[in-house]
Amino acid sequence: MKKVHTLLIIISILSLCSCQTKKEQSTDPYNVELVESKKITLPIEDKKDFLSRSIFQFEEDGKEFLSFGSFERRRQYEIILFDLEKEDVHKRIPFVYETLPAIRGIKSLNGSQSFLTFRHNRFRFSIIDGEGQLLKDFSTEPRDNMFICSLGGISYCYMPSFVIDSVLYFSASLQYREGVYKPHHWKEFPLFTSLDLRNGDIDWYMNYPSIFDHDVENPAGGYEFTYDYNYQQNRLVCSFIGYDSLMVTDDLHHMRWIDGKSRYLESRRPYVPESGNPEQTFTKLKEMGGYLHLMYDKYRDVYYRFVEHPCKLGFGEYWMNDPKAREFSIIIFDKDLNIIGETKFPGNKYFNKMSFIGRDGLYISENNWANPDFDKHKLVFACFKLENINK
Repeated sequence: MKKVHTLLIIISILSLCSCQTKKEQSTDPYNVELVESKKITLPIEDKKDFLSRSIFQFEEDGKEFLSFGSFERRRQYEIILFDLEKEDVHKRIPFVYETLPAIRGIKSLNGSQSFLTFRHNRFRFSIIDGEGQLLKDFSTEPRDNMFICSLGGISYCYMPSFVIDSVLYFSASLQYREGVYKPHHWKEFPLFTSLDLRNGDIDWYMNYPSIFDHDVENPAGGYEFTYDYNYQQNRLVCSFIGYDSLMVTDDLHHMRWIDGKSRYLESRRPYVPESGNPEQTFTKLKEMGGYLHLMYDKYRDVYYRFVEHPCKLGFGEYWMNDPKAREFSIIIFDKDLNIIGETKFPGNKYFNKMSFIGRDGLYISENNWANPDFDKHKLVFACFKLENINK
């Protein structure tokens, strides 16, 4: 009888431990993380080519390519197409600077056959063919008392243009003619410009949301945003650099908000300057950290939100430049925009502004000046896959 009693006690203890373990697992919503699976190395001819503000993956004829906009060398613009399987250059597409000056971004419109090119602060973008020849040129004129600039095809701050029923949509970067933003102006500022590729008609969509209406006058930062379009769900998701929540729309008219806060940042709202010293203001903004890329992964049906963590600028670091050793993390959302994980990364290895999504995972550049293995003569990307941490 004593043995039976002892056995019952042991069974009860084991059952209790099992229940407690299950309870602990069920209370943690973060069950997925990004784990490095491999590296790829891409060759470059000029040491200045390791930096690009416009890199996007595309597929053609069953193969996977990376379009790499090389605009750093003065008057020697070109698009480099990398074969990701062979890890080699597939094709170079040069184009004439005088014909297409001040290129800011590029994006494939039809594989390697045609590309969209966006010009910085010139209200124009163009379509070129696979040989770099100009096919079409479009202009987006200023609207009323605002300057509306064409910004698209940029990955450095993730802003990929997208096409719905032959209408192209891209970010509408703005400047107010009077030079000062008042709270009531935000209701007039559009987030997106559209261009009908059939007839050239221009329109504007989705004015800035109400978070700017009442308590934000002439903010120094936080109104910048990144976005990505999910063609599978016809869903546009926007991430403001200085705001915790994500803005979601399924029809480009009606918006809703989704919790997107990082566990590594204090609650954020658009920042209002505390002084009239621009350098002091922008230094504080740089050190505060914030939300960078918002990227949709069509291969795994998840979203990634890049988070730059707070830091102090080191000696000799200037507020206009990126801190070389800033830590960051990536929040992972499922297809319904529930947070399922957040992975932290060291600040002395990766250059997260150069990232792209491929068949095998999320690729992040290791061309960081603070990386001990940095080599300006080659492009190195680490590929990360999703892994369930509860297995």
